[in-house]
Amino acid sequence: MIIRKTLLALLVSAAAAHAMAADSEAHVDQTGTNQQATVTQEGSDQFAISNQDGSGNVADTHQTGADNRSGVYQLGNANQAIVTQKGVNSDSTVDQAGNANQAQILQVARNNTSFVYQIGEENDARVVHGGGGVHYSIVSQNGISNDATLSQGGNANTSYITQNGNGNSARIGQYGDDNLSDVSQNGNDNVATVSQKDTGVVSAEQYGVANELRVTQGDLATADILQMGEQNYAEIDQTGYGNYASVDQNGRLHDADITQSGTDGEVFVAQSGMANTAVAMQAAAGDYASIIQTGNNNLATVTQR
Repeated sequence: MIIRKTLLALLVSAAAAHAMAADSEAHVDQTGTNQQATVTQEGSDQFAISNQDGSGNVADTHQTGADNRSGVYQLGNANQAIVTQKGVNSDSTVDQAGNANQAQILQVARNNTSFVYQIGEENDARVVHGGGGVHYSIVSQNGISNDATLSQGGNANTSYITQNGNGNSARIGQYGDDNLSDVSQNGNDNVATVSQKDTGVVSAEQYGVANELRVTQGDLATADILQMGEQNYAEIDQTGYGNYASVDQNGRLHDADITQSGTDGEVFVAQSGMANTAVAMQAAAGDYASIIQTGNNNLATVTQR
């Protein structure tokens, strides 16, 4: 982003010098009018930077514990960043350019890392890292009125949210250990909702307008989703163990509904054209289903128990 490179260099150099001391440090740099910056640090070896250029920006940083690092960089007007870090050894960066963007980061466990990058207007990002800690996340928004909400509990979860366009929404919840989600939205008014626990993997890409996906899955499940076009819908519910589901939609108004409650099942759905519907339900161990639809208004249902 516009101001990140020079400010990150400052953060790195200042942190290196700070490492020689036992005290906490805070650096505030404001240019413009009606800016507000608050830094509260309780504990030892805390480090915070707040840099604001524009009008009416608000930065609020609160750190307790030890060895936490926070950087807030805002360029534009009426942006708001609220960062709270509790525990030890957590890092966060909020970098916003534009107008009326909002970012909230809450990290209450150990060894967490969070990055929020926003360019445009009225984008909103909210990140919560709890549980045991060691979570990692990157939220990147470019456009107008995008919304990203991320919550990670348990241990060692990783999430990436990338939004380019207007009015996109992503809501990610990861609980348990070692989950990975990567959601990319390109276009307008796309919706992604992901909830998973214990070594789940979700890779989802949306290109176009008003596509929607929903993934709910349990242990060792993997979901791959690609949506290209308009108003496509995919729902994957994997409550068993070790299941895999893939959905590839290209066109308009497709609907894919996958349910797997057994173990080690596999489902592949590919749809092109318009208004095709695929339903797959599997409940036994090792079931396999493949549905390929090309054309318009086709319906396919596979049930295996």
